[in-house]
Amino acid sequence: MHNLLFQKIEEHDVIIIHRHTNPDGDALGSQLGLKHLIKLNYPGKKVYVVGDENQFAFLGEMDNISDNQYNSALAIVVDVCVTRLVSDKRFLKASSIFVIDHHLNEPDFECDYIVEPEHIATTQIITQLFQKRKMLFNEEAATCLFTGLVTDSGRFLYPNTSALSFEIAAFLLKQGARAKDIYNRVYSEDLNIKKLKGYFIDQFKITKHGVAYMMNDKNLKDQFQVSTFTVSRGMVNQMANIKGVDIWANFTEDEDGLIYAELRSSERSIVHIARKHGGGGHALACGCTLKSFEEAYQVLEELDQFNQEGDLHE
Repeated sequence: MHNLLFQKIEEHDVIIIHRHTNPDGDALGSQLGLKHLIKLNYPGKKVYVVGDENQFAFLGEMDNISDNQYNSALAIVVDVCVTRLVSDKRFLKASSIFVIDHHLNEPDFECDYIVEPEHIATTQIITQLFQKRKMLFNEEAATCLFTGLVTDSGRFLYPNTSALSFEIAAFLLKQGARAKDIYNRVYSEDLNIKKLKGYFIDQFKITKHGVAYMMNDKNLKDQFQVSTFTVSRGMVNQMANIKGVDIWANFTEDEDGLIYAELRSSERSIVHIARKHGGGGHALACGCTLKSFEEAYQVLEELDQFNQEGDLHE
């Protein structure tokens, strides 16, 4: 499949790169990093990126393109392979679709794909693909790719960070990745974010069998003047690294009353619980979208039961 990706790129004059909605550093880093790499190594190609934007927009702007651009285009979907999660569904109009992802899901649409869950970030996969072929990198590509690697590894602290992750990081730094700029952009926080973190640390609860959790209604984002994404994915790891807490979960209501569930574990895979409720992700970091807080408490009960079963077998 690795060779097929480059064959597809060579065959198409127009390439449009998609990723998931509410993009994180890996989604945008993969999307924009890949755009820079293709344009650098295949200068005759027209390469576009599309989708919604958020606080990671400093990496680069999205393109506005017409529907007819898809008629003979290759659509590359990065960091996601579930249709409902892809930002801008026009990728389905493309003449050919290729997925590059590192989540524990298989594509639910017809495509060719590279899905390698052993990699901590999709940017790690992309970097290695181009690195092995001794293709050109530049500062812009390296900066985007390094952003995805840093954010999806939790600054290289997450347990599935590997020796390869550090090797890829070193390579990207040698290619000119602006590490200081990335850290300043991603990890410097406004006062309201600091206060929101304090709120989480003060308010989270722990179940009978040691699952830390938060239930956040849609008014919380207004109270702290942040986005739903910031409350949801941005705050889940405020409950990480607590002695005796191996599983933690963050449930956040959006404007439509849906509940975003972010589920995390330090050791045992919990992705089966996310999948049971229509979601997915990684073994230790996954999520799903729920219809109500009632369903959220059901998921919490399943996590609690799973944690109890683990304790009984130790």
